[in-house]
Amino acid sequence: MASMADRSGIAENIRHAHPIVLLGALYATFTSLVNDPPTLLLQLLPVTIGIQIIHASTCLGNSGGSKVATASGNKKKAKSASKAKSEDMGSNVLAAFFSLFLALLIGTPAAFIVIVLLGAPITADLSHTVLCAAHLSVLAGLPLVYSYYVQGLKWRDIVSLNLPMDEVYGGALGACLGAWLGAVPIPLDWDRDWQRWPVTIVVGIYAGYAVGRLGGLALIGKVARFN
Repeated sequence: MASMADRSGIAENIRHAHPIVLLGALYATFTSLVNDPPTLLLQLLPVTIGIQIIHASTCLGNSGGSKVATASGNKKKAKSASKAKSEDMGSNVLAAFFSLFLALLIGTPAAFIVIVLLGAPITADLSHTVLCAAHLSVLAGLPLVYSYYVQGLKWRDIVSLNLPMDEVYGGALGACLGAWLGAVPIPLDWDRDWQRWPVTIVVGIYAGYAVGRLGGLALIGKVARFN
């Protein structure tokens, strides 16, 4: 029981620190982001991936691995419980990496197409746009895939905004809304370096994701319908 409490406490600490670490990493590299967006985005991507994998594997439930682990855990004796928990954590990490693969493979091209359709440059600054889409996929897509895998009904509810709110869905909605709002300063005639593509988009994605996660926790169980 004590080990379960310790594990729960670690998960809660990671859950609370997660948005702070993400925003802190972006803040610490903001000058480099303004000066050389594609290089910084490429360097920041593995950091964001690591943070997301740690958060997903320790704080989020997954519909496949957790059920298998629970079923096998019920069959094991009490003296082998710690080994089962270790195996469960290993399966969570593997599930997180698989979710990352799907998010990058499917989410990045999808996000790229949407961003271009909304006005992003496609002939110029191609690397900027691709990396921006990759960051959006890792932040918004990885937790969704980890939590819901390829359940058709769940993804239908996600797309139609009928999924009950939680930190995963709230974070995804916040990241997408933040990306959209982040485009507002770009065409303004302020002549600032930070207005270059896609600096404000990336800031919007990260800030929106952090705020959306908090909103999802505050509004958990409610449905974000706009119809």
